[in-house]
Amino acid sequence: MSDSNTRAYLFKYKGSDFVFCRTAGHGAEAQAQVVRKVSTGELFIRKVSKHRLEGHQCTSPNEFRLMEDHLSKPPRSPDIHPLIPQLYGHEKISSSNGKFHLVSYWQLMNGGSVQDIILTKYNSFKYTKFNPDTRFPARLIARMIHQVLSSLQHLYTVYEKPIFHRDLHSGNIWIHFPRVPSSTGELSDVPDFYLGDFGYAGFNTGFSGNHIATRDVDQVMESARLMICVNLPENQRPPRSCVVPNPDDPNRSKIAGDAPMSAVLSLYYDLCDELNFFKEENSRFIRKPSCPPPDLISFIRRAKAVEQKLTPSLTGLMLRTGLDESGDPRVQKFMYDLKAGAISKATAQPFAMTGSVQTCLTPRIRNSRIKIHGPFYLAEIRAATGMWEAIDDQTFHRPGKTRGSGRGLRALSESPDEDSGNSDSEPEF
Repeated sequence: MSDSNTRAYLFKYKGSDFVFCRTAGHGAEAQAQVVRKVSTGELFIRKVSKHRLEGHQCTSPNEFRLMEDHLSKPPRSPDIHPLIPQLYGHEKISSSNGKFHLVSYWQLMNGGSVQDIILTKYNSFKYTKFNPDTRFPARLIARMIHQVLSSLQHLYTVYEKPIFHRDLHSGNIWIHFPRVPSSTGELSDVPDFYLGDFGYAGFNTGFSGNHIATRDVDQVMESARLMICVNLPENQRPPRSCVVPNPDDPNRSKIAGDAPMSAVLSLYYDLCDELNFFKEENSRFIRKPSCPPPDLISFIRRAKAVEQKLTPSLTGLMLRTGLDESGDPRVQKFMYDLKAGAISKATAQPFAMTGSVQTCLTPRIRNSRIKIHGPFYLAEIRAATGMWEAIDDQTFHRPGKTRGSGRGLRALSESPDEDSGNSDSEPEF
């Protein structure tokens, strides 16, 4: 080995080795980790169940079954272009007392989530105070509506029965900058919006009478409303729950001197009108499992049209109509920061440590124990190949579980836990 004191955490899956880079977040049931495949350098999300499960609990998990049997199939309409993270594989790993961990490997989303932006980056003062120095590009709001509704329509039509997501808060709308085809691996300048986390998805509308056939769409519209609220002062923000103020007023969506936001606000109110009409027509049985979700094709087409209208072009038409916001310094800063964050996540390096084996098993990073669930190996770099390899066949469950302060550990590449836990709470707009 090249340096017997430099170690990393390593996982094995189907003959391949993956080294731990950082945690990407965690919810009630599982933790997400960014891992790098040793042989290729590719980054993946490794999702591992927090709790040890009985054998019968590991058979055909709902999320995996839906992904493999239904959601990976091609869409049934040319208007539908679903953006759903790819599932590369899954397995159950034996733990103690005859129990198991469920582990799966997914496509990495490099831009975070819509919730990350709304809650942490582009607002302040309990997330309600308008900040004129920040701006969420109007084009991206229309793009989010278009792409997420397209993915939802895929869920509703890919099988003989509609599949409902049932947990579509803004934390499960993921942002991803794809790599430009035929380039040297550069990321695109414009991100895509993916629909993720199908742990609660299923063939009925939810867990109680509070869940209705339009719940998924309602949650998409609420995420759009929160994105709109970032750009507007309180007296111009749209109300909650798809309420449309002054429905007969043709000027209800006009924002003086802001044609891009006027276009997006008009789209938002028009879609809310259609959604409310669907609810009224189906009010008698909208809460019953037999009620189908709304057909979203018209929603998708209208959102796509607005997105295209807001896309910078060389014709000069956008400049004459005031729809081009690409020259706005606030938009430029937003896009620069968002892409810079994506580049950083897309180039994550293994979390390397120095110290004894014991200190590597009880690390403290920024005064908190690093969060790794599931069996792992300790690895070192082999001098002959320059690649990470497991030291031996001994596996460990979770660092930080044993007593000890972890003194003597020195992190060569810090791996902050990016998320203390996903929450469904939203800002008070």
